Amino acid sequence: MTVDDLQDLYGELRGSRSAPAIMDARAFFLERQWADSHAKLNEAYEKYRESRQRILRQDPEKEVDAKAKDRDRQVRRLQRKQDKAREIIGKFETYLPQLERLAEKEKAKEESKAATQTVSPPAEPDVASEIQDVPPVAQDRQIVTKDSIDEAFLKQFSVLIGDRQLELVSERFDFQPLADPQDVISEAIYLLRKGDRCMMVHAAPLSDNQDSQDAGKLLCVDLAKAKNRVELSPNAMVRLSQKRKLVLLLTKVG
Repeated sequence: MTVDDLQDLYGELRGSRSAPAIMDARAFFLERQWADSHAKLNEAYEKYRESRQRILRQDPEKEVDAKAKDRDRQVRRLQRKQDKAREIIGKFETYLPQLERLAEKEKAKEESKAATQTVSPPAEPDVASEIQDVPPVAQDRQIVTKDSIDEAFLKQFSVLIGDRQLELVSERFDFQPLADPQDVISEAIYLLRKGDRCMMVHAAPLSDNQDSQDAGKLLCVDLAKAKNRVELSPNAMVRLSQKRKLVLLLTKVG
């Protein structure tokens, strides 16, 4: 199973009640968060199956009036709907077990890691204890800046769409969700999703005047099209991140 499978499934169900959950499942898949991806895909599956129950219960031969002039066409049309519904349900039922196995491996790995940490002897105190409250970004990651994005990469990113953009960016950078307004960093690059497209935006302080109503806000400017810009407060950026629409970009480790 690949992210293309989820992309194709989303394309077939675009505009349906299941589509948003499939989009979230794709994003989790790209981040290798298998359990969350499985949960979202299962949510989409339940919604789709519920929406197709009535159609699948129908008998095309009995459903269409025997005296209808275009009876054969109506029967075939209903049969095609049923075949399509069964095909899509079949895809869900193929992908879900695969994601479940990946989620189980992820869980087992985390449990093994936790058990190892539990039995490990306590480490000797050192200077690391003095910076234990510093966010992980400041300890072992570097923030992505405008200088980190070359024109060739930005051009390649701009001609892609949806998952293709996410794949390209994930090959070069890591993603960090924002859990707290303190996680928001100015002069950094963020990936902002709007519909089926993503933008790489540079966030800079909007105002130096602390008494201004705009104090604390960041001006987020699209690196590819500077006319695309939006003013966001740290709280708003956190809310977008919680909705899986915004992440901070970090340099790859190793």
